[in-house]
Amino acid sequence: MKQVLYVLALAIVPLCAQIEPTALLRGTIRDGSQPVRAELQFRDESGKTIRAKSASDGSYQVILPPGHSYGVTITTDNLDRYTFTYTVPPATKYMELTQDFSIGATFASASKQSEQPKPAQKKKVKKSKRRK
Repeated sequence: MKQVLYVLALAIVPLCAQIEPTALLRGTIRDGSQPVRAELQFRDESGKTIRAKSASDGSYQVILPPGHSYGVTITTDNLDRYTFTYTVPPATKYMELTQDFSIGATFASASKQSEQPKPAQKKKVKKSKRRK
């Protein structure tokens, strides 16, 4: 009789346990049109770090708690570093999100760091008339 009650208690406990909401973030890391193998670090406001790696096809996935902003550092096999900011919206249940990161040619800065990837922009130069 005691064994039956113990088995029933084990079956009921998982039903009563509160499960924290999570977000599955997946995407691809590319340099131009080429996939990139890299290591990703997601650091939240408190300094907690969650790590992930992309596969040879550039795809990655990581589980993150929702409702936080993350500083994302991507380190390639060549030890180049790129930084981004990504915010996971608040949620009350499991959700799946997609975020692709484009590195390399999208950066105008020599340090290769940016809050968000920015496309290159052409500057218009006004020609002035020369006076004699």
